[in-house]
Amino acid sequence: MRCWRCDEEQAPTLSCARCAAVQEPESGLDHFAALGLPRHPRIDEREVASRYYELSRRLHPDRFQTSSPDALASSVKASAALNAAYQTLRDVETRGRYWLGCLGEDLSDDNRRVPPEIAELVFDVQEKLAGLRRAGGRGGEELRSEIAESGRDVAARRSAGRKAVEEILSSWPVEASGRGASDEDTGRLRAELKRALSELSYLRTLERDVQAGLEDRAGDGARRE
Repeated sequence: MRCWRCDEEQAPTLSCARCAAVQEPESGLDHFAALGLPRHPRIDEREVASRYYELSRRLHPDRFQTSSPDALASSVKASAALNAAYQTLRDVETRGRYWLGCLGEDLSDDNRRVPPEIAELVFDVQEKLAGLRRAGGRGGEELRSEIAESGRDVAARRSAGRKAVEEILSSWPVEASGRGASDEDTGRLRAELKRALSELSYLRTLERDVQAGLEDRAGDGARRE
């Protein structure tokens, strides 16, 4: 891209590296470029936060209230692109999903079956939740206790899964950070990433179901009192 103010040619970005002029986001600008980061899934979260807050101050629309309408509009669009990039890259799960998209894949592809590694846990918890719903207001305290314990297991597995995704992203070869990468190591990492994210997706849903089921029963108890 070429800066509209100083005519400096540079990589696509939201703020000119030479004169700091706000640039309207180009079509296809990715989240890494929006934050001025290398296009690689291994990131330093502190650096991401630092870049975000620095750019946020520079791009914020409040600074352009007395500028031209075009400058204000560019600031609004740039700030929106910056916020989207930060919210996506700061979390390892959303970053992993985004990276899959950068590689031309989508987690929803071939993801309609519960991963076998967690199938037993998913079915067991859902069966217990169904039993708790059938019990209604007629007790079920022992079942609630079992579900709460399962919920702790789900949370622990989610934590381990997030660490696994972080390790996969961190070990991604620097020279294989694009859509066309197809060597054996990258193919293996891609499959591992998709599998790990698929497990996390089901675990996240299961965690919400457990919380909702326990809260519903707690509400029933409060109403009875």
